[in-house]
Order: sequence, then C-alpha cells, then structure tokens
Amino acid sequence: MALILLLWSGGLQAAGEGAGAPPRQRRFIVRVTPEMLRHSRLQDVLYFVDFVYGAAILLLVLGTRISARLRDAASRAVRWPFVVAMLYFVLLSLVATALDFPLSLYQGFIVPHQFDLTNQTFAAWMSDFGKELALNIVIGAPIAALALLGIRRVRRWWIVLWLGSIPLIILGVVVTPLIIDPLFNEFIPLRDPVLRQDLLNEAARAGIEGSRVYQVNKSKQTKTMNAYVTGLGPSKRIVLWDTLLAKLDHDEILAVMGHEMGHYVLHHIWKGMAFGIGLSAFVFFIGQKIFERGLARWGARWGIADRGDPAALPWLLLVGAIIGFLLSPIASGYSRMIEHQADKFGLELTHLNEPMASSFVKFAEDSKHDPNPPRFIEWWRYSHPSDQRRIDFALSYRPWEKEALTSPLRGTLSRKRERDLETPRPAKRGEGGPKGRVRGVTPSVPCPAAAPIVCSFQFQVTFHSQCGCPFA
Repeated sequence: MALILLLWSGGLQAAGEGAGAPPRQRRFIVRVTPEMLRHSRLQDVLYFVDFVYGAAILLLVLGTRISARLRDAASRAVRWPFVVAMLYFVLLSLVATALDFPLSLYQGFIVPHQFDLTNQTFAAWMSDFGKELALNIVIGAPIAALALLGIRRVRRWWIVLWLGSIPLIILGVVVTPLIIDPLFNEFIPLRDPVLRQDLLNEAARAGIEGSRVYQVNKSKQTKTMNAYVTGLGPSKRIVLWDTLLAKLDHDEILAVMGHEMGHYVLHHIWKGMAFGIGLSAFVFFIGQKIFERGLARWGARWGIADRGDPAALPWLLLVGAIIGFLLSPIASGYSRMIEHQADKFGLELTHLNEPMASSFVKFAEDSKHDPNPPRFIEWWRYSHPSDQRRIDFALSYRPWEKEALTSPLRGTLSRKRERDLETPRPAKRGEGGPKGRVRGVTPSVPCPAAAPIVCSFQFQVTFHSQCGCPFA
C-alpha cells in the first residue's frame, strides 16, 4: 500500500575524467569479466529469490496465525477499528521487516561490498534502512486502514481501491522529490557553470522551458552511476548522480541528458502513470476475486473473521504481489519501449552517437552488469534494453544522414535544422531560474512489505532502473 518510489541520487562536482575533463579514447566494446557475469547472475537469482522469500514470509505469518495474534494485540491496545487497523499495520511491518532482514542485508549491503560497488558503512546503511521502514509505516498505516475500511463496507471494493490509488500515485510523484528524496541525499543545482549552461542550451533546443537540473551526493551510497527524470509540476526535474559527473566526459553527459530530456518532451511520466493506472485496474479486479475465494477457503484456518479483518492484510499483500510478479514482463516491456524512445530522442537532439555509446560501455563496466543477459531475463525483468543493444543502436541510428542523402533539398533543410539546433536561442526572462541560474529546490527502494497492488507503475514513474541497467 505504500505508493512511494524513492529514487537515490548523488551530487558533488567531480574531477578526473568528469564533466570538465577532455574525453579519452572512446571504447564501444564492453570488457566482460568473470566478476561481471557472476554479479549479473547473482542479481538475477536474487530477483526471483526475493519474490519467493517475501511470499513465504506472508504465508508464514498467515499459516502460524501470527497475523491473527497481531490483530488481537492491536485490538487490546486500542478500541477504534480504524486505529486498530493502523496499529496492526505497524506491528505487521515490524515483524515482516525482521523476518526479511537477512535477505535485505545480503542484497543491500553484503553483495555491493563483495563486488566493490559501494563504500557505505554499515551504520550509514542501517540509517537508510531505518528511514525506509519509518516511511513505510508513516505512509502505509493510514492507507492500509482506509483500504480495509473500503473492503469492509463496499461490495465491489476493487473499484474504490483503484480509484483511491490514483490521486495517491499522483501525489506521491509530486511530493517525493521535494520531501522524501532529501531525507536520504543532498540535492543542489548543478555546480559546473559551463556544463550547466550547455545543458540549459540543450534543453532549450528540446523545447523545455525553465529547466531544473540537480546533482546529488549518491556517492555516499554507491560507486555506480545514474541519472533520471522525476516529479510533476513544481517538483519536475532532471537529476545527475555525482558519480556520473565524475566518470563521464562532457559530451557523454550531454548525450545522457538528451535521453532524460526525451522523457520530458515525450511526456513519459504522464504516459507511465496512465499505463500503470490502467494495468492496476486489472490487478485490483482480479485481486478481489482471488482474495475473497482464498478467504472463503482458508480464512477460518488463519483466524480471519471477515474480509475487512486487519488479519487478512497479509493475504491481500500476497495476492497483489503474485499478480504483480506475473505481470512483470508487461511492465518491463512497456518500460523498455519508452526507454528506447528516449534513446532515439536523445540521439536526434544531440547527434552524439559515439559519446552515448561510450557512456553505455562505462555504465555496464562500472555497475558490473552483463551487457548481453539471457533473453528470458531481459524479457521478464529488465526495465531498459540490454547494454549491448543500446550500444549497437547508438552507433547505427543516424536518420539525419540518410535524410541528407535522399534529396539535395531535404539535405539543405536538414543542415539548416542542424544549424538552428546548434545555435541556442536567447533565454527568455526567468528561464532557468532567477538570474539565469537553475532554480531548485529531488530515490528507488524496493516496495516495502505493505506495498501490494498499487506498487505498480510506480513501475517507474521516475524511470529508475532497479535491475542495475544504465541511466533511466
């Protein structure tokens, strides 16, 4: 029931082969190492283990009547049904987190250190883990209580839950960059003035007014790189991790940002939410049927009185998790489609084919990510096309050259358009913030134990890759 997709990012200006450094010899072939393959296969296995282990926890809580005992404890502590449901959610979250902690520790702390992908201390990791748990409880408890109230009072409660989830999803996308993200990292306007101006010029060519570009100190949590677009309205922005600024050269950053601007211009956040909301309607509809049939068959054995009983929440979570897992290929396929569209847009905007391809090489090597994963794995869970596919596409996609060869007239028009793109128009008053500066005020943790059906598109409204793929 938690609707927040946190997106972690980083923000200090870097030296070395960073934004201000000259590019080295570009490479377009990923150096695949045994360590890279081990890491990728381990991540693939952990993806499925995480689902099975989480489902097993919920079944354990139901089958041993832990859920019923937690409800009884909440009922003894308070007498108002709505508050009972909230307190039950708190207790369930604590129990589920404790049971899931060994796997969370291995996935989130041990594996990244094993493959030298982070320098984060255990204390710092536990601090972030505690914040995530607290957010899950604070946000999830009232939502869970409202959901149970709707289930108890409305016969076709799937419609109520589905309609109720829509404003929550939109609200979550708007406020996450402003309130949630800063709890984990520091976000500041991009520091490098030359890079900032070039990015503002690039945004102007893309038709983006009043661009907000931030850097974030993600290096406190990881050595890997990323960039993403997030938020809506006043919270809409593009974010660059400080690790990316340190490791990519100037043209590579411009190429990456062309991709991110594609998400802006092509309205992928709104389209993504619409897709997620539409798919979640199906999930809620099927979910009610399975939920109620399951209660009729096993509810008495689990100590559940009726469908609005707080003790039934683990079953609701389990049903949502199973349906969501089975729909993963659909969500992943949609995400790969819009990521490919953003790649095309970025190339058409910048014509920086080689810098974009070399950035993909760096992303793959830096994150120790197999550029050629098994096709089934890519189909099932990858939110982005594989690295090698993106490299090949970046090197081969040059429609402006074909256009120039087709006709002298078209070639003249194409060259004129290139000159127009290369010449930034004068900035309008207020563009980019006061006095021409980027105005600013923007992380994705796994869906918590209490995030069933609606933890869908969130499917990455923020376009962050959870599978270790390159930039979103």
